[in-house]
Amino acid sequence: MDLKRKLIVQGLLKVENSGFSNLVLSSLIDGDDLSSIDKAFVSKVFYGTIERKITLNYILQRFISKPLKKLDKEVLAIMQSALYQMLYMNSVPSHAAINQAVSLCPVFKKTSAKGLVNAVLRKADGFDISVADFADEKERICVTYSISGEIADIIMKDWPDEYEVILSGMFNAPALNININTTKITPADYRKLLDEQGVEYITTPLDNCLEITASGAVTKLPGFTEGYFFVQGITSRYAVQSAGIKQGDRVLDLCAAPGGKTFAAGIILNGTGSITSCDPNPSRHVLIQNGAQRLGLENITTLENYGQVYREELCGRDVIICDVPCSGIGIIPKKPDLRYKKMDDLEELYTTQAAILKTAGRYLKTNGRLVYSTCTINKAENQQQIEKFLAENENFRLVKQDCPVPGSINDDNMVTFLPSRGNCDGFFIAVLEKVW
Repeated sequence: MDLKRKLIVQGLLKVENSGFSNLVLSSLIDGDDLSSIDKAFVSKVFYGTIERKITLNYILQRFISKPLKKLDKEVLAIMQSALYQMLYMNSVPSHAAINQAVSLCPVFKKTSAKGLVNAVLRKADGFDISVADFADEKERICVTYSISGEIADIIMKDWPDEYEVILSGMFNAPALNININTTKITPADYRKLLDEQGVEYITTPLDNCLEITASGAVTKLPGFTEGYFFVQGITSRYAVQSAGIKQGDRVLDLCAAPGGKTFAAGIILNGTGSITSCDPNPSRHVLIQNGAQRLGLENITTLENYGQVYREELCGRDVIICDVPCSGIGIIPKKPDLRYKKMDDLEELYTTQAAILKTAGRYLKTNGRLVYSTCTINKAENQQQIEKFLAENENFRLVKQDCPVPGSINDDNMVTFLPSRGNCDGFFIAVLEKVW
């Protein structure tokens, strides 16, 4: 019995029972039972099986007479993970994946399914999804790119000329970017430190932001303990840069946890001014507090607060950051669970976003800037929210943006990042200025 493949199936079963894939994976590979190579294998097959689930199920169903929902969950998980290896991993021979899948059946007390697993996987081997006959374009998109119908509807409507390219790009994990903490070390000195330790990286168009191309844990990078950097995607880094923060500013981060934008703002302030970082869940404040302590940023205060609820004591801020709750479509490449989100709470989400934006506008001082951002590419959460806000608030205007990040889209000074156009998250940023 192959331990790593057993762990993969156990993990898939946990996710099926409403577990979050990132937490499940951590529980699978923590400890010393697996080598680093085996941990990498478990991670790839576990996440890959989840992100390709609709495609895998469609293929398996073609060779099974009864509905998949009537199969034992253990048997289905065994076949899903094996088929993923056969179709998407050149390093695993089909016969090896099939043999290992069959051997897993007794491990999960499903010995009677050995014949079924063997027969179905042999028939499914090498199946080409591109030649399948679909009822319509939406079904083809959902099956080919393993995405829920609700998400397909949004992307096909909002991006009619490039929805297939966008969905294809959602199988590519975004780059690992770090933001150098210039309150402790200069970018030149930190790059020298990386060079000395042989850590490969690429500079980016944004100040202090590097793309780490080396493999390995972030915590093992030089200077982690000393607080020389923190992890932040290039899109989030640009969102903070676009705010035009100046030393001495009073900054309000209305939806702050886990704290990346707060930390980026704190580095710019360099010990001056202040940052109030809000989250309604006190347990998430620890993430901000621990990060600020590691980075040595002492002008950050956390506050239990709902962004849509007005509090007079928060008024008069120079800069407000609103990274509002959203559908998360833009971060599907690193959170495969989101592929199957039903989106049945969108109307409530739109209302919450609009309420947070309205409240934020009341906190901002004249000539101050408000950054509205999301990690989605749903225009109803992005451009349409800004257009509605501006129509209702004549004392605000959009600030001109000149984003240097390759692949970014500037739509009337509202910037969108697509996973397919850059090695980054799908993201939206608009910067508003309060004129009077």
